[in-house]
This record gives sequence, C-alpha cells and structure tokens, in this order.
Amino acid sequence: PENDCFVAVSDGSLIGFALVGCELPIGRTVASGGVLEGRRHEGIGRDLLESVVHYTSSLGASVLHVEAPSDGTEARHILEAEGFREIKRYWKMRWEGPKAPAVALRDGFKLRSFRLGQDEAALTALQNTAFSTSWGFCPNTVEEISARVRFSRCHPEGIILAMDGDRLAAYNWTMRTSAGPGGTGWVAMTGVHPDYRSKGLGRAVVVAGMEYLKAMAVDAIELEVDSENEPATKLYLGLGFRRVANGTWYEKELRQQTASPSGQAG
Repeated sequence: PENDCFVAVSDGSLIGFALVGCELPIGRTVASGGVLEGRRHEGIGRDLLESVVHYTSSLGASVLHVEAPSDGTEARHILEAEGFREIKRYWKMRWEGPKAPAVALRDGFKLRSFRLGQDEAALTALQNTAFSTSWGFCPNTVEEISARVRFSRCHPEGIILAMDGDRLAAYNWTMRTSAGPGGTGWVAMTGVHPDYRSKGLGRAVVVAGMEYLKAMAVDAIELEVDSENEPATKLYLGLGFRRVANGTWYEKELRQQTASPSGQAG
C-alpha cells in the first residue's frame, strides 16, 4: 500500500483514494478508487487518476484498466477525457429465491469442498488453465491462491470442486459478506477444465455453491460476467440470475516513464 495506494487529503482528512493492482506478468495494471460525495466536481478524481497513470507507466506496464459503473457518468467523462477507451462490458447479476435449482451431476463425477493445505496447487493449476484465454486474466501462483482461500470472506466449504476420480475438473468459488445470517453471497469464480467442458459441470458446481450460500442464509447471490461470454451468461440466466447493472471497463495504453510521483495527490 505504501506504493500502490494514492490518497487525497484536505485539512488532515482523507477525501479520496486510488488503489492500483499490478499484474505485470501480462503487462497490465488495474485501478479503482473514489472521492467523497461532498468533494466531487473539484478535480480530485482527475488528480488521482493522473497520479495513477504516471505511477503505472513507471512500472513498465503497457495498459491501465479501470472499471466504471453504469451510473458513473462523471467517472466515464474523466476517463474519456484522459484518453481511456471503452474495451469491455460486464453484467452485474443477482439471484434471489427460496432455494437453489436441483444439481444434475453426470455419473462418474463427485462434488466435494476445498481442503485447506491440500488443494491449493490443484486449484491454482485448474484456474490458470481454465482462464488462460480469458480477457484480463493474470496467472496465479500457489502462494497467491493459498492467501486468497484464507481471506475472511472466503470459507473452504464454499469452494466447491467437481472431481473425476482424483482429477480436479471444475470449481465454483463463493464468498460472503459476513459469517452470520443475512448479507450477500458472491459467485466469485467458476472454472471448468477444457477437457471437461459441455458436460454440465459448470452448472453443477454453481448450483452447489448456491446451495452452500443459501444454507448460510444470505439474502441474495451476486456475480459479474463478461457480456460476451455467451456460455456463461446463458448458464446464469438459466439458473434464474437477472441482470441488475452493467460495468464498463476502460483501457489506456501507457507510455513508459522513469520517474514516479511522491505517493500522495491532493
């Protein structure tokens, strides 16, 4: 955070921030952030964005990606004024219902939950293989996956694995906002090994993940999906998810720089 988080300060109080995610193995960086509602329209967001562009250029990244929500008119105007172009649209989807649909699993396969300390390497390999051609995906290391499965919003029981004997064929990674009843559950990632596609495993692991989240008494289940990923959008719509919003990804090609800013923007 000392390098990758920029803050805007006024009279000793934080009024805005920008956070940079570095994915240098694929030459990209991703930025997110915001400005307090009462301090918008003062150029603070633009100053933060300029600091991020300068910093990410110094890292050797080739592109910077920023997602703007469907109702983020001001954010889109700032991005376009700074030379960003629309590159991809994602759907925000939500499911609310009394119970999840029935799971249909082909003979020979079984479902089980993730095992801490045992499945990290297999999950890393499957995720990297399943998403190798997906837009914006940066291959993960076993160390990264080992850390993420231990996040407070993540529980091993909520990572559902589809097994073909001892081989991991598909998975659904769920998360939730709180350990108690209520809140929102997420379908964070769903991946199927290329050797096992078109066998209904994606639907099976998603439904199993939904069942887990419903057993945890979440109020709703949400996810994001690439609007151009027809198999995935068809799957989620068929399970009763509905589109509630859009997110637009913007891209800026970066020029290499040698200097970096001081670490604060105001």
